[in-house]
Amino acid sequence: MRAILFSSLAAVAVIASIASAPAHAQAVGGVSITRGGGNVNVARGAFSGASQSIATIGGTALRGGRAITNGGNNRNIALGRDSFAGQDVTTVGGLASGRGARALTFGGNNTNVARGFGSTALQSITTQGGTALGRGAVALTAGGFNSNVAAGRFSEADQQVLTLGGTAVGRGSKNLVFGGLNQNKALGFGSTASQSVVTVGQ
Repeated sequence: MRAILFSSLAAVAVIASIASAPAHAQAVGGVSITRGGGNVNVARGAFSGASQSIATIGGTALRGGRAITNGGNNRNIALGRDSFAGQDVTTVGGLASGRGARALTFGGNNTNVARGFGSTALQSITTQGGTALGRGAVALTAGGFNSNVAAGRFSEADQQVLTLGGTAVGRGSKNLVFGGLNQNKALGFGSTASQSVVTVGQ
């Protein structure tokens, strides 16, 4: 149920960003940089499976503003026999408008590992960048420093992190949203760990 909710919120964020974007994503003098994250997807154990889905949508920079979207530093590894590691990361850049305004969205530093025999590690990260308007305004959204590990035999770790950036309006205003330092581990025999983190900037 939580996974469906997070996926729905991610879809709404993506659709909203696309609908609100102007015809030209980058105006004269603006800067918009999108990298898409450093992705690693490895299935190393016997009969193991690793599934990775990464979506990165760049932000909008208008009139000298900056919008930088990285998409996270993603790792997805299944090491144990019959283990499975599933990772889903969605990053949507913010909006920077006005002289010196900045909207920085990183999408979190994500790690997803299933190490034990028959273990399962599921990770879902959604990061929606904030809005910076006005001279010198800053909106920074990090999305959390995420780690999801299922190391024990038949253990399962489920992690869901949703970070929504805030809005900075006015000269010299700032809005910083980080999303927390998240870890989710199931290490014992047949153990289960479930974590759900929601951070909304104002």
